Amino acid sequence: MLSHKFYRILPPLVCLIACTAVNLLYFPRHPIFPDEQRFLASAAKLAASGKFWVGSDRAWEMPGTALFFAPSVWLFGPINAVIPIRLLQSLLLACQTGLVALIAQRITRNNIAAFFGAAIVALYPFFLFYQGLLLSETLFNTLLLAGLASLYQWRHRGGRIDGVFVLCCACFAAATLTKASLTVLPPLLVALAAWTRDVTWRRAFAVLIAASCLYALFLSPWWIRNELLLARFVPFTTGSAQNLYLGNNPHNPEGGIDWSRDVEPDVASHLLAIPDEVTRQQAFSKAAVNYIEAHPVEVFRVAAKKFVRYWNVIPNAAEFGGWYAFVSAATFGPIIVLAIVGLLRQRREWRTLMPLLTIVAYFTLLHTLTIASLRYRLPIEPILIVLAVEPLAVIAAWLHTRRTPSSG
Repeated sequence: MLSHKFYRILPPLVCLIACTAVNLLYFPRHPIFPDEQRFLASAAKLAASGKFWVGSDRAWEMPGTALFFAPSVWLFGPINAVIPIRLLQSLLLACQTGLVALIAQRITRNNIAAFFGAAIVALYPFFLFYQGLLLSETLFNTLLLAGLASLYQWRHRGGRIDGVFVLCCACFAAATLTKASLTVLPPLLVALAAWTRDVTWRRAFAVLIAASCLYALFLSPWWIRNELLLARFVPFTTGSAQNLYLGNNPHNPEGGIDWSRDVEPDVASHLLAIPDEVTRQQAFSKAAVNYIEAHPVEVFRVAAKKFVRYWNVIPNAAEFGGWYAFVSAATFGPIIVLAIVGLLRQRREWRTLMPLLTIVAYFTLLHTLTIASLRYRLPIEPILIVLAVEPLAVIAAWLHTRRTPSSG
């Protein structure tokens, strides 16, 4: 009889084996996408100078990924750092198996469901693929899940302002310092978790204030640094408005994400040439907002297409058809069906599920308004797995009962 401890260590162990196989047999020993080159270059400059740059900009994106990559670059050099970074990211994915199990346990109070959640994460093709890329997704997902696991642990302990509360805010802040897409959501999420625990509005508001103060405290080094370098308050990044423009301009009727064809060439070239990054951000934002205000019906139509892109069962890019499309449909397809079934079965537990559903709705809305692709859906896929494991556990229990001979 296998011990309970064995089932706890099996998913991360399998995950590490799968990551090693993917990294050695599928990926080359060098980055393959331009975004990987950008992150690696930022990490190299940070390791060499102690200063964070993205090309010639100082706050175009958040610094978390470069900070995570920099030690490997400093130790092994930019070229040889690829394999160590992939190893670290495989360890992060192994940690995600445990974090998903913890969240699933809090949601379902079912050990079998928790095991299924960890096992799916360990072998989920999208996660295995992205841990081999030098991008922000694996680090961000790990920190987001750590924040959610801490949030549910804090909620379970009574929602007091204690060390777990501080840990929760710290994990969410670290996730935001990796990708700015969370923006101001974390304090609201913590307050929502408190409110759905049947506390008074006054108590929930006190939690919101405390979480906001802690969240701001953890982000303040980034704010102070940007104020000193840019002489302006930049709470997140100077690159986000470019995505808003990319997703909302007259040359993007299909909601695509290709800067070579989905933007106005003359306008985009002019705006990208603005040397000051804050001024450039403001110009991109103004161009996007002006278009949205002038063409609300068209914006809504394109947003519907972006919604479909975001929730597509198969990759949107033509180069990821064939085998990639089959793997995507065969894995994400069942997950989304089971997640819907799990949500319906657990509808009476809506208070417990509310933080997870809020994140799903938030990311869907965010990328419907800006740009959408399967890559940007990655943060909510662990949440969908958590929702999917309850019906899986029920099916497993039913099959076990069918196979077990009756004692009569």
